[in-house]
Amino acid sequence: MLKSTERILDTSKGVKRQKDATYIVSYGGGINSTAMVVFLVKNKFPLDYVIFSDTGDEMPETYEYVQYMTKYLKRHKIDMKTVKPNSTLSEVCIRRKVVPSQVWRWCTRDHKVKPIHKFYKTLDSHIYQYMGIDYGEVRRMKPASEDWITNLYPLVDFKIDRDACVSMIKQARLKIPVKSGCYLCPYNNMDRWTEIYEKHPELYQKAMGIEEMNKHMPRQKLAPRKYTLRDMEKLLKNKTKLPMIEVDSPCGSECMI
Repeated sequence: MLKSTERILDTSKGVKRQKDATYIVSYGGGINSTAMVVFLVKNKFPLDYVIFSDTGDEMPETYEYVQYMTKYLKRHKIDMKTVKPNSTLSEVCIRRKVVPSQVWRWCTRDHKVKPIHKFYKTLDSHIYQYMGIDYGEVRRMKPASEDWITNLYPLVDFKIDRDACVSMIKQARLKIPVKSGCYLCPYNNMDRWTEIYEKHPELYQKAMGIEEMNKHMPRQKLAPRKYTLRDMEKLLKNKTKLPMIEVDSPCGSECMI
């Protein structure tokens, strides 16, 4: 197992801050990264910033929760930093007539990684980047792509699984966040698309338009397998439960940097 945090931070021996370093949470707005923030604050780990990269096309509930967590962090004298790319993800998709790709991950590179790394470089220090991957997701752990960044996985190193993450958020008397991610994420499964259709029909319509106008259709789509969002819309209009089809490959940790 790739271990990270225990070498640098150990609650049993006291918190050790490395010299000339900045400690930052890469925050997605979901359960794991929220629980990780709570864990770090509770145990007084070094934490200078919590950073959220706004693609411009996150779920509305995620934007609300980021504001909610900003107030929590302010009480603990920690800054929530939001960074943005020059254009939103949907603007780029419409302009280039493409959809986000599971293969190329250009959406992650341009709308998550680059804005965050741009901010990191202004700090002129080594970055210790906390990643919200829980103990049940060890396979998603990866080293940082830059030698001036060190990824830390406190939830893994301290054996905190998904259930423990939920309990930790509740114990902190915080609301449980929804699943984070862009509404037009290529990793959305049928349940996620159903949720978007029912709760945010305007976003579903926008995603469907982006899917249909993309120049690689039908080879590249937003909907899983043989379906299109238009196909799924017809089924949902008729109150037909969508089949349980997962995406072809699981999401890695790329959107978390």
